[in-house]
Amino acid sequence: MKKFFVFMFLALFVISSYAKDLEFTIPIDQDDFKDLSKELGVALQFNPMSPAEPLGITGFDVAAELVLTDIDDGKKYWKAIFSDKDPYSYIPVPRIHVQKGLPFGIDVGGMYTYVPNTNIRLWGLELKYAILKGNMAMPAIAIRGAFSKLEGVDELDVNTQSLDLMISKGFLMLTPYAGITALRVNTKEHSDLVDLDDEHNTIYRGFVGLQFSPFPLFVINAEASMGTVNQYGIKIGLRF
Repeated sequence: MKKFFVFMFLALFVISSYAKDLEFTIPIDQDDFKDLSKELGVALQFNPMSPAEPLGITGFDVAAELVLTDIDDGKKYWKAIFSDKDPYSYIPVPRIHVQKGLPFGIDVGGMYTYVPNTNIRLWGLELKYAILKGNMAMPAIAIRGAFSKLEGVDELDVNTQSLDLMISKGFLMLTPYAGITALRVNTKEHSDLVDLDDEHNTIYRGFVGLQFSPFPLFVINAEASMGTVNQYGIKIGLRF
């Protein structure tokens, strides 16, 4: 587990040390734009990085997160959209994520992202409802809706909407969780180099994660999301 965290932070340092903006450099066709929309949408989605159990009316969760998305960087459309025509192997999205517990098993949250040395800015909102809050014998089950929007990229408008069904069960310091996601990605281009129709794609994915609480209030999460595009994330924060 420790090696996994070290790898993720080293990957962010290496990847973000090169300036790369998103902008069209060569033309692509509609099929390429559709594939680009799907992969980029997965990278920019606001995924859970937390178990299903609610925070409670006095609860807060404040964390720094890093998500790496394994894109098909050899494809023409990725070379076309990076300013230096040399795409990342993994798109890094570091973000600040804040959640607040409300009555009736409801949590709300928000996140903000700035990918270092790029023009990528991203914000998102979430709403989670615990169908079952969970206890010593029963797992927690929740549904969660989220929205994210890309900012800072003049030639692309991208927003995502997602709906998750999640389950989690705590055991001492560990809380494993899993779920499925329906992700809607909406993409529009504003480039003088291409003339492409808007893309609206729905993608279905699964995810598993583990929350580790070695000390009171302190949490570490590791999460993997699987589908056509795989994604890996870590989270370090305070949960109380």
